[in-house]
Amino acid sequence: MSWRVSRATRPTDSSERLVFFTDAVVAIALTLLVLPLVDLVPEARSSGLDLEDLLRENLGELGSFLLSFAVISRFWWAHHQLFRHVSRLSGPLVAWNLLWMFSIVFLPWPTAIITAYEPSTGTVLLYVGTLVVTSASLTMLAVTVHRDAALSVGRDRETRDEVLGSATSLGALLVALVLGSLFPGPVNYKALLLLFLSGPVEHLVKRSWSRHPGPVDGPDRPPETAADVR
Repeated sequence: MSWRVSRATRPTDSSERLVFFTDAVVAIALTLLVLPLVDLVPEARSSGLDLEDLLRENLGELGSFLLSFAVISRFWWAHHQLFRHVSRLSGPLVAWNLLWMFSIVFLPWPTAIITAYEPSTGTVLLYVGTLVVTSASLTMLAVTVHRDAALSVGRDRETRDEVLGSATSLGALLVALVLGSLFPGPVNYKALLLLFLSGPVEHLVKRSWSRHPGPVDGPDRPPETAADVR
C-alpha cells in the first residue's frame, strides 16, 4: 500500500475528508485528556473527600489538563486556518498531516507523565519535545501548501506571512525545549511562556520584509496552475 497521491486532478472534497478525519483525531485527544479527571471523582467519593479537598489535592492534574487543552486547541485552530487554502492533496501533504495527528493524539500520555512526576530533564524533553514535533509538522504543512500551487486550485494561496507564523512558534518551542530541559528545576515548563514572544518576533520579521520586499505574494499574486509548478 502506498501513501503517494497523484498530482493529477482530484475531487475538491478530498481535502475535506482529510480535515474531517483530522478533526476526529483532535476530538479523541481532547477526550483522552479529560478522562483521568473523570476517574478522580468516584475515587475521591469513596475516600470521603469533599469537593474542596478534591480540587485542592488535584490542582496539578487540573493545571496539566488546562495546559494541554489550550495547546491542542491552538494547534487545531492553526491547522484549520491552514487547510482553508487546500483543495487537493499530495503525498507530502498527507505524510506531514499524519505526523501532526500522531503528535496530537500522543500528547495525553506526556500530559499524564508531567502530572505524575516532578519536573526533570526527561519529562520536559517528552512533553515539550512532543509539542516541537507538532509544531514542526504544522510548519512543514504550511511550507508544502505555500510552495505547491496545485494544492490550492480554486482557493486563496497560503501566504509567506502565514508560513512565518508557524515558523516563529516552532522557533519559540525549540528554545523552550533547550531551556526547560537544561534547567528543569527553576525553568521546566515555564519555558513555554516563550510562545508569547512569537508574535513580536513575527512582527519584527514582517517589518524587515516590508523594508526589503521580495516577490509578490498572497492573494494579489496571479494564480498558478498545476502546469506552472511542474
